[in-house]
Amino acid sequence: MKIILIGNYKLDQQESMRRFTATLADGLSELGMSVKIWEPPVVLGLILQNSNSGLAKWIGYIDKYVFASLLFFARVRIEKLRHRDTIFHICDHSNAIYLPVFPNSKTLITCHDAIAIRGALGYKDAYCEASGFGKILQNQILKNLKKAEFMAMVSCNTKNQFFEIAPSKINHQGISVVHNGLNQPFTKLLKVEIDAAKSILPDKPFLLHVGSNLPRKNRIILLEILKGMTANFDGYLCLAGKGMDHELKKASEKLGLTNRIIVYEKPNHEVLNLLYNTCYAFVFPSKSEGFGWPIIEAQACGAPVICSNIEPFNEIAGNSVLKANPANSKDFIEQLERLSNNTFRENLIEKGFQNCQEFTTEKMLSNYINLYKTFTQ
Repeated sequence: MKIILIGNYKLDQQESMRRFTATLADGLSELGMSVKIWEPPVVLGLILQNSNSGLAKWIGYIDKYVFASLLFFARVRIEKLRHRDTIFHICDHSNAIYLPVFPNSKTLITCHDAIAIRGALGYKDAYCEASGFGKILQNQILKNLKKAEFMAMVSCNTKNQFFEIAPSKINHQGISVVHNGLNQPFTKLLKVEIDAAKSILPDKPFLLHVGSNLPRKNRIILLEILKGMTANFDGYLCLAGKGMDHELKKASEKLGLTNRIIVYEKPNHEVLNLLYNTCYAFVFPSKSEGFGWPIIEAQACGAPVICSNIEPFNEIAGNSVLKANPANSKDFIEQLERLSNNTFRENLIEKGFQNCQEFTTEKMLSNYINLYKTFTQ
């Protein structure tokens, strides 16, 4: 059996999806399987690869939707002549547009969420508005997902949301749930390792958020939480991932929090692991998610987690986290105040360690291998 993983266009900088694909490739290779990664070629994108202009985006579309389709079409034909037992795995459902060039009966698609599709269809619970072209693109993605014979959903919530927009697939036998595993080695650090890196850490306790400024990530409520905790918490809010956008900066100035916010823009893995290890709490107030990778990353590092009381977090975290209403900062503050009890805090951290063991890379790989085997039965 040979597995070909279809990855993401490099210039889109979809790092979590690229790590997911790389994790699959490395893990399957270590288990003795024959694996290759095919990515959309960067052709015209080389011209404006360092530009944020609209032209660069459209040139990228030509690479992804014209050149990539032609390249994959040719490579599939060659592959079918060489290996009859090759299985193709489209690792990100946003690349379902390539499905027509692959043999449907030999192709698996991993669906990480239904958020963008639902947003394009007008579902308010997605908190993800789409542009005119975005609606066309998401419609094409959904069209191909409806045609897919085999799909892996990263959570039951993602599966249920997909069924809501594609009811004809409800009784389809080719859809499975395969929970994500950690796609990087997040671990609890020793005190000596933390002490050696103190120079890059805040000098006071801090709340941590990892993510972007997308509306569904709900970063604005983090400012309200920090402001509301002033009497009991004089530390910082650390934002890792994307830097603050104009709206967030303006809000922080209005609330007088400018000096209490620290940004770690695109931190490397070592720094991110360190932040998870040393935060007072990891706060994840998202309004819409497909899985919620940062929750299990934080738990693997020994951070107590407070997240939104929505799916898929109930599915992924259960009672190993504290939950709050993503529309109510006071709810989050009340949950955070519970962490002042050291016994309660340590018990929550231990529950987190136990929970993240359910989402190991090994379990994920085993589940995917079992799916691949169904193609040869």
